[in-house]
Amino acid sequence: MAPPLLKYPSKPNPTNMLLEKTFHMSQPLDECKARLASIQSYRRQFVMVTKATVTSSKTVDFSFRGPLGFEARTVLTAIDSDSLTEFAFESVGGNIEFMGLIDFTEIRPNFTEVTLALHYEVKNKFFAWLDKRFGFVDAFIAGELRSIRSHFEGIAAPYIERSPVFPALETAAIA
Repeated sequence: MAPPLLKYPSKPNPTNMLLEKTFHMSQPLDECKARLASIQSYRRQFVMVTKATVTSSKTVDFSFRGPLGFEARTVLTAIDSDSLTEFAFESVGGNIEFMGLIDFTEIRPNFTEVTLALHYEVKNKFFAWLDKRFGFVDAFIAGELRSIRSHFEGIAAPYIERSPVFPALETAAIA
């Protein structure tokens, strides 16, 4: 008789998600890495981030707003790596888990390609379902990367108000 694990394969977890984003910076590779690693210098540029604090233990206490009152909270920590062109991180605790890799590739002098590969899991089943259907974490990541790039490149990016993911369920505002 086959062991139960072989007889009944486990189903993939529908709350796990994988994103990959690529953007370009008009800076040399080393400068680009140094500027992106210094979150203190640009954390005020984030639109939907409610907290991005670097602690004394070199972790980042991080939270952002999502739809229907979802407040994502996590603590991000770096993973040691020997690579000079990659930066790995993972989360410890919180209601959303992240594991990611940032890869820096110098395309030509003063032009660096930055690729973010991010695996995440929303712990709350309801918000995980919403994210699966409406992609609010993907929209958050894309918007914040645009904001960071605009800040570093000096691009005049208009302030974009958060648009509701599912307007019918948002709190009504009195005009």
